[in-house]
Amino acid sequence: MKYKSILLILITVTITSCTTKHSPYFDTILKSEKGTFRGVEIGDNVETVKKTENLDFLVDNMPDYLYFDYELDMGNSYTISYDFSENKLYEIEVAAYFDLVNDAHLLFTEFSDYFNTQYGKGKIEDDGYTTWRTKDKKTGNNIEIAMVNDSQDYGYLSILISNLDY
Repeated sequence: MKYKSILLILITVTITSCTTKHSPYFDTILKSEKGTFRGVEIGDNVETVKKTENLDFLVDNMPDYLYFDYELDMGNSYTISYDFSENKLYEIEVAAYFDLVNDAHLLFTEFSDYFNTQYGKGKIEDDGYTTWRTKDKKTGNNIEIAMVNDSQDYGYLSILISNLDY
């Protein structure tokens, strides 16, 4: 019986230590691992994108543009804008704002690790952005994910996902 208990504890510790744990900010902003980002695919139409977001936070609702403004917690927030052409999504832009610079640094690291796992090691560009390239599963178009941690006095992180063939 003693050996079974020890074995059970070892298995539990091993499983728990192998599970990747992200900050709540990461999980909230990513929302879903499906699609290109947040459960949305480049090429989706406006109505499909609206179904994935909380319309209570919709600030701008135009035929070719959707803008959402979310609060994370006291003093921390993020915005998401979706750009469309001919009712097809071609760009997603996320901007996250934090009171603490360290929160932006942690989120940048978590998203870098996530994108590195999904698309291979990112390339650091001359302008400070880290970029990843991939092909869209739905359209076959070339997609670029560009991210920058532009934190100085406060935390600021920007993620831009673009259809390069647009």
